[in-house]
Amino acid sequence: MIVALGAALLNVGLLLRGGAGAGNSVALGKVIAFVLILIPGLFLVAQSPAGTFSQNMAPLLPHGFGGIAVAMGFTFIALEGFEVIAAVAGEVKDPASTIPRAMFLSIGVTLSIYLLLLFVMLTIGGPNDGTPAWSDLGQRGDQAVAIAVQRYLGPFGGVVVITAGLLATFSALTSSLLAASRVSYSMARDRALFRPLARLSETETPVNAVLLSGALVCGLVSLTGDVEVAGVTASLIFLLSFALANGAGLLVRVRAGKVGGYQAPLYPLLPLIGVTACVALAVFQTTIKWQASLVALGWLVLGGLLYHFRFRASAERVSAHAEAVNTQLIRLRGRTPLVLVPLANPDRAEALVWLGNALAPRRTGRVLALAVARYDDEQDEAAQGVEAYRRSSQALERAVAASCEVARPFEAVVLLAPDVVKAISRTAREREPEAVLLGMSQLDSEHGTKLLERLLQGTSSDVVVVHSPVDWRPEQVKRILVPVGGETGHDPLRARLLGMFRRYGQDVEVTFLRLLRPDQDRARATSELHDLAADLGYGPAQCELESAEDPAGRLIERSRATDLLILGMGGGRTGDRISPFLLRVAHDAACPLIAIGHPQ
Repeated sequence: MIVALGAALLNVGLLLRGGAGAGNSVALGKVIAFVLILIPGLFLVAQSPAGTFSQNMAPLLPHGFGGIAVAMGFTFIALEGFEVIAAVAGEVKDPASTIPRAMFLSIGVTLSIYLLLLFVMLTIGGPNDGTPAWSDLGQRGDQAVAIAVQRYLGPFGGVVVITAGLLATFSALTSSLLAASRVSYSMARDRALFRPLARLSETETPVNAVLLSGALVCGLVSLTGDVEVAGVTASLIFLLSFALANGAGLLVRVRAGKVGGYQAPLYPLLPLIGVTACVALAVFQTTIKWQASLVALGWLVLGGLLYHFRFRASAERVSAHAEAVNTQLIRLRGRTPLVLVPLANPDRAEALVWLGNALAPRRTGRVLALAVARYDDEQDEAAQGVEAYRRSSQALERAVAASCEVARPFEAVVLLAPDVVKAISRTAREREPEAVLLGMSQLDSEHGTKLLERLLQGTSSDVVVVHSPVDWRPEQVKRILVPVGGETGHDPLRARLLGMFRRYGQDVEVTFLRLLRPDQDRARATSELHDLAADLGYGPAQCELESAEDPAGRLIERSRATDLLILGMGGGRTGDRISPFLLRVAHDAACPLIAIGHPQ
């Protein structure tokens, strides 16, 4: 155990000092050791009597295909390591071509060395009493390779095997630590793990991620008593990981078609075989060492619970912003967001359609325009219904023109209903849009407030309300002020809006503002604000903290120097989603306001 802990600590030191290139000399030494074993062995094989190999290989499958399955499960970890290449893709030039080439070279070299060594061992590594090499060596356990090589190279061969084994184990540990640290770093950068793990040193090394990975390895070494169970658990988790990787590759091709970079051959046969084989081997492993399945299951459950209760909110915020900036992610994830845009005022149609098209990007999302004309078929005349339809069609005509200008398909629904809000809510429930986009000139009026409250209660979709003059256009926005408080349910929606403006206007200036009461903890608020900005790709320079006895008044004052406010709809003291704070800001702000709400 002391040796194992020492090796782990030495690996951590190498990774901290040398980054992704640490351990290259160890890998080179391992290859040299294998060459020293193979070259003399192949020479002796060439001089062995004809038929020696065939005699040692009889019978061909002494334990049937079940024996092959058992061996595959236990030796799967021997071929692991090539996936580490993908873990350091961010540190490689031209990864689209370099990563696949490096993986195939790695697998090719590894298989060549292992198969040649097995060929030599099975040919000249058996005992002199005529017992087949496979039968004798199969009973030798972890000493089989050393005994076989000693038989044709003498004591020198045993020393070389021990050296090669130590170097192989050491390099495998290096690869595992490197992969674990890079995966931890990537997950932390996506806010699926603790933020400090995403910090880089001056040498671009994720120091905290390396230290955590090393600590976990040392802990497992200290607690694990059964090495066989540990090995099967590792193989089981890797098998599941590779099954997921094959499945993800299959989904990418299904959803996005052929994209740039490496394309797996024999599609879709190869990934389907990969998924089936990995899952089958994993299931078989659980029948051999059921303890390993419990360990793997416990580890996965722990990770799932940790993500759900600790990291989900921040990870979804980062994910939403990433989708807004890079719309290809929406397609790769299989999402087809629908934005419902109720239209009433023709002068607002163009701005709302522009925002709708931005929230549901081309080729990945859809925008559904909805015109609801008030008409009661039990009380109104038929002519009144026709006139109501004509009035509603004016906004649709402007929306059609706006969609055609940007070459977007146009979909619309026209409803005649006695209750406009009920009609919008019913359509939202039936169509299940990701967001409902409204335009209102008088959010602060009693009619507008009640309408919005009813809509929020009647839909499970996000709601985006544009409170602005009728002639406002999103293209006019150059400065955005985002007042923030704590973590809220509408954080992903806010992230999408900011990512949308970043995608369409690279020169948009965004400022995150936190208004504090005198009794609030300024240091904690500063940390939370910087974390929020970092999640959305902004730095401390875009963050401001101010103390304010009257937060709404200060926000109204700041609105005179900005082009747009993005404000969340939270519950007020009365429990209403439209708080008095929001109503006051909407009434007195000197710039347009976008209010966002998430269903409770």
